[in-house]
Amino acid sequence: MDAETLRGIFDYNWLRGLHIIFVIAWMAGFLMLPRFYAYQTGAVKGGELDQKMTVAARNLVRIIFTPSLIAVWTLGLLLIWIYHPQWTQEVWLHIKLTLVLGLSGLHGWLIGQGRKLAAGERPRSEKFWRLLNEVPFLVAIAVVLLATLKPW
Repeated sequence: MDAETLRGIFDYNWLRGLHIIFVIAWMAGFLMLPRFYAYQTGAVKGGELDQKMTVAARNLVRIIFTPSLIAVWTLGLLLIWIYHPQWTQEVWLHIKLTLVLGLSGLHGWLIGQGRKLAAGERPRSEKFWRLLNEVPFLVAIAVVLLATLKPW
């Protein structure tokens, strides 16, 4: 199907709205998961808190974090394909996509770190996880400003 046919099927405002909703859910995962890891890192290995944080992190990844990532990319690429046919000339979009690729890499890395924590490894400190907790939010600020202001 070409972009014109898809424009007749998918309303821009609906696609954009759903994309934003899933971005919010994905960001919630980014804000929660490192915090769970901080609690887990400070907990006694194999203790009650460690076990609860392992389950909470696994559920967050399975129910919210990864499905949101898939929806964000699917809807975002659909928006680009249908409504930004000249995307190769839009510098702001290149920067935004680069930042989102970085967040996607962080997403995968966080899942890998969760597996290590669930196995009893503690490669990072509580302080590390608390500081990392702020990074996705700062990237999200840049992404949102790029998408709304389209400066270049």
